[in-house]
Amino acid sequence: MSKEDELSLIAQPKLIARVGRRAMLECAVDAALGASLVGALAGNVAAAPQQKAPTPAAMGPGIRRIVTGHNAKGKSYVVSDTVVTGSQLYATGDNPLGTGNPGDPMEHMASTMTRLDPPTLGASASTHVYMPPWQADMKPLWHRTMTLDYNFLISGEMVLMLEEGEVTLTNPGDVVVQRNTNHAWRNGSSTKPLMWVAVLVRISDKA
Repeated sequence: MSKEDELSLIAQPKLIARVGRRAMLECAVDAALGASLVGALAGNVAAAPQQKAPTPAAMGPGIRRIVTGHNAKGKSYVVSDTVVTGSQLYATGDNPLGTGNPGDPMEHMASTMTRLDPPTLGASASTHVYMPPWQADMKPLWHRTMTLDYNFLISGEMVLMLEEGEVTLTNPGDVVVQRNTNHAWRNGSSTKPLMWVAVLVRISDKA
C-alpha cells in the first residue's frame, strides 16, 4: 500500500465524522426552527426530546387571532376574535381570503395604497413595523391593499381600527389576519413604542 493510500484511509474517518456531525446539526436546526415557531409566538418554547406531533396541551395558552372582513354593507369589521391553541393559525382553502361570515361579500376590493402591494399574484412581502408612542397630533393612516395580511404583535399595544369598530392587542404573538379590508393602526400607548411584523400576500392581479 502506498503512502498516499495510508494517508487517505487515516483521513477518511475524520471526514466522515465531520460530514456526519454537520448533517446532524443541520437536521437539528431545521427541526428546531419548525417546532419552535408557534411555541415562541405563544411565549412557551420548550425543547422537545422526540419529534412528535404537538398536541393542544403542548402548544401553551394559545394565540389570540383577529380575522377581519367586509360585512353586507361593504364595511370593514371583525369577523372573528378567537384563541387558537392548535398548530394551524389560519387556512384559506380555495378562496385566497379564506371564508367570512354568512352573507359577507367575497369580491376583492381595490387597493388604496398600491405601493405596499407585492408585484404579482401569490408574491409576498414582510415588514418590521415600528410605531413611536402615540401623540395627540398624530393621525392614523387609513388604507387597503390587494393582499391577505398576517400581522404578528412583537411588543406594545396595537390598536386595529376598522370602519365598524376597533380592537386592541397586547400579548406578544397575537395576530391580526387582515383580509383586503380598509383599516388603520394606532399605538395605544403614549409612552411606549409599538412593534409588529406584517406579512402581505398578493391575492389578485388587479389593482
